[in-house]
Amino acid sequence: MYKLVAIDIDGTLLNSRGEITNKTVETIKKVSNREVKVVLTSGRVTNSVKAIAQMIDASPYLICDNGASIYNVSTEETIWSKEIDKSTVIDLVKLFDDNNIYYMIFTDQEIIVKNLKHMALVFYMQRHNCVDENSGISQFKYAGLEYISQITSPIRRIVVCDEDRAIFNSIINKLTNFSGISLMASPFVAHKVMRHGDRSIVLSYSYAELLPEDTNKWSAISELMARFHLSSSEVVAIGDNFNDIQMIQNAGLGVAMNNGASVAKNVARIIAPSNDENGVALILERYVLRKLNENKEGGRLTFLKANRLLFCE
Repeated sequence: MYKLVAIDIDGTLLNSRGEITNKTVETIKKVSNREVKVVLTSGRVTNSVKAIAQMIDASPYLICDNGASIYNVSTEETIWSKEIDKSTVIDLVKLFDDNNIYYMIFTDQEIIVKNLKHMALVFYMQRHNCVDENSGISQFKYAGLEYISQITSPIRRIVVCDEDRAIFNSIINKLTNFSGISLMASPFVAHKVMRHGDRSIVLSYSYAELLPEDTNKWSAISELMARFHLSSSEVVAIGDNFNDIQMIQNAGLGVAMNNGASVAKNVARIIAPSNDENGVALILERYVLRKLNENKEGGRLTFLKANRLLFCE
């Protein structure tokens, strides 16, 4: 029996319009009512994840910053966290400045950038186009090394970006020389189409996430498993991207969205319908709310290579 369901937000829980469907909300509430912990696991900061969790009656435990922190909504406190050592942050920023590397520094209150490019521009456009709280946008602070050297807020996440793949790869090579951090580099180029009035703006860039050492979503899930005395066989993990790989690989039931990246789908036990097809809700209905061997009229399971399953309606 599954007792904990870890769900990524962007590209998984939210559809392509950044919305949570009524069907998904209702299904998650049913799962929670059966005393199964539904834990949101995201690269977002706490306030963004908290707003969504409260909307869907998820567990009070939130995994934020790609696994670098766990927040308890009930007590309004961070109950577990890791951060990048401040001296390491300063050394990294010096490297970025010396090599003209674009970076974003995330704290609980703000995103520190020198200007709006790449992922920061995507966040900025989302904030100005959004109509609800699902966008997860923090305030931007336009600053550099002097400001970063003075802040006292924990820094748990840094993002580096570049539009040139060759330059990006050279950046990654430089970052591998640093100790005390975990480096998650996107294996693909991100393509974002943003609307600005009547125009469409196409942004293409490569990016990498820098986190505290030995940090990912599964490491945070493991911390919750220890607190609740659960085994990995009792965990369902649902995600769509390269930062979800560890939890998809290690959970008793690892699920990747059909709209997700191939690196996530390649390690998944099950491929769910896309985020525009209520994929999360359908997986929860079949594997949590019903017995595993129960057949649904009109539904079927199709075996794929590598003993993976494709769920189809």
